[in-house]
Amino acid sequence: MRRSSCFVATALLLLAVAACQRGEPRDAPPETADTTSLAGSSTPEGHDHDAEIPSRSAEIERDVGSKPQAVMDLIGIGSGDQVADIFAGSGYFTYLLSERVGPEGRVYAQGYSPGLAARIDRGDLADAGNVVLVDSLTDLPAGTLDAALVIRGYHLFEDPSMLMSALRRSLAPDGRVAIVEVRLGRERGHDMETHRMGEQTVIEQFGEGGFDLAESSDLLHNPDDDHTGFWEDRRHLTDRMLLVFVPAETR
Repeated sequence: MRRSSCFVATALLLLAVAACQRGEPRDAPPETADTTSLAGSSTPEGHDHDAEIPSRSAEIERDVGSKPQAVMDLIGIGSGDQVADIFAGSGYFTYLLSERVGPEGRVYAQGYSPGLAARIDRGDLADAGNVVLVDSLTDLPAGTLDAALVIRGYHLFEDPSMLMSALRRSLAPDGRVAIVEVRLGRERGHDMETHRMGEQTVIEQFGEGGFDLAESSDLLHNPDDDHTGFWEDRRHLTDRMLLVFVPAETR
């Protein structure tokens, strides 16, 4: 666990996020501090990655909008599974995944914040012994992941092909990738001012990266979202797509 480099990555990312929220174009400096390794402690867009150590009791009210148990059911995550939480942040999903896979499973948390590291040190996870902090997507184990989740973080990848390559290397033959992203309100596009994406853009990018769409769910649909704002601190209540992909060769 390389904590010192993680704190540097976090500081650099905060500067990038500030630029992103000013609506700078897509070819501005990348939001992740290291696009080669996709540094582990990247903490995108105030993604529930507060400096203070979070607690599960403070997160429970978020479950109503995030529907984490239903999301994990849809993906098929169960006891003993090996899963990756990409852009894990302060560990909202990491905690629940740890609880779901149990002591025989493993949760690889990439893109974690200092809050998650402190949370583990404090013993505040369901089973901290089954959580592994990884500093880069390249640190994920090869050919073993039953599932990988990217919760409202996919839009931050400057080069999605890097993510696709890492996922293809890390997934088990029947592994699945779940993407939760905030809908843009039109089928195609990528708006970094509101941090929204078009659903077809995500599907096409995964297709180009060697994945097939296995399932598209309206589980996280919110008809009251007009698709125009950033919804800061309420992103878990927006109209979100939930897409499940599998490597194309397994279809």
